[in-house]
Amino acid sequence: MTSTVASAPPAPAGLDRRAWTVLAITTVFWIADGYDTFVLIITGKPALLDLLPTSEAGSVPRYMGYLLALTLAGWATGGIVGGALGDRLGRRRTMVAGVAVYSVATVASAVTGTWWLLGLTRFVTGVGIGAEWGVGTSLLQEVWPERWRTKGAGLLQAGFSVGGLIVSALWVLVGSTWGLSWRWMYLFGLLPLLVVAAVFRSIPESPRWAGRARAVRWSDLRGAGSGLLRRFLAALVVSIGITGGWWAVSSFLPTFVGGMVHDPRRIAFYTGWAGALYNVGEILGCVALGFLAEWWGRKPTTVLYFAGSAAVVPVVFLGVHGAGLVTWLQLVAGFFTGGLYAWYAVHTPELFPTAVRATAISSVFSGARYLAMAGSIVSGSLASAIGGFGRTAAAFAPLYLIGLAAVLFLPETRGRGLPD
Repeated sequence: MTSTVASAPPAPAGLDRRAWTVLAITTVFWIADGYDTFVLIITGKPALLDLLPTSEAGSVPRYMGYLLALTLAGWATGGIVGGALGDRLGRRRTMVAGVAVYSVATVASAVTGTWWLLGLTRFVTGVGIGAEWGVGTSLLQEVWPERWRTKGAGLLQAGFSVGGLIVSALWVLVGSTWGLSWRWMYLFGLLPLLVVAAVFRSIPESPRWAGRARAVRWSDLRGAGSGLLRRFLAALVVSIGITGGWWAVSSFLPTFVGGMVHDPRRIAFYTGWAGALYNVGEILGCVALGFLAEWWGRKPTTVLYFAGSAAVVPVVFLGVHGAGLVTWLQLVAGFFTGGLYAWYAVHTPELFPTAVRATAISSVFSGARYLAMAGSIVSGSLASAIGGFGRTAAAFAPLYLIGLAAVLFLPETRGRGLPD
């Protein structure tokens, strides 16, 4: 099915009320994304010790890999489906539906009685997060004025890390200070649903998307002479470097730090602080990437972040000993390995035209998660087999170098604007 595509309306020269509204609402949803993602990473060990039989206590890293894999599978599936729906039905409706799905699923995680039921709710949580991400990014990029888009994208992606920071702070309070169950952490998943109910009517639709609704075909990426398919494949490999590295390596950082101590409350203390410092570093890294990409260009900035990630992982996992120092080094690890995620919001929307933007960037962002899912299972099982995450993490660190190489095959889009 085809349709006549109207020219895009001119973007406002300054930051108007609509632009600030979109940033505020999408950032709240990004904070919720970060919370609902990081809550498993922070509470995974106590949750599994509660849900697994005592005889399986030594296999917690392997089961943690399963839970992460199920989350990633849901995220990848939701991202691909949500991206297509966002191009067909609109950014606004698809984003709100995704938020509602992951909010309900996160609350359901609090009442699960087996590890596989927790895995099921995590899969559904991933579906909602994946569906919401690509359309929310598209909405922000298509509403914000040209001169501010990159900086706004960095601020938006930093919201994800704020969610992780909130999880870490709450877990120090709930798990360490109060000594309460991990289940309380999932009940906060209700808040995004309440926010959606309150602000639904205030969320604007993208003026670039309006009037362009049609069925999106993958053949749209193979247009003669467009180079879109080549861009898509290169961006997908970059995504594999970012996502595969994070889920096979960096997602285990809080558990790695917690494994250096033995008292349950001290575990919650160090795990919470490690997660908090990682997310502070990630916030700084995301915001900095948005500014650096505007000053230096998208490609050199991303290369710098990949190189920093490849260097810091072996240092944290193998070169330093002692829970205190490793915890503080999470600031550096978060800046590079977490800050890399701003690349998705900054660079990928500029690679694809409006008609296929949500589909393409959601598939780039989420498609790599199918491979990352395998990475989390392999790394978790390998860590159980060899007795720890240190050597396993170092073995997966070269994924960041693969991403670095793939960036070189993408066009530099600084100053070119969003393609219509």
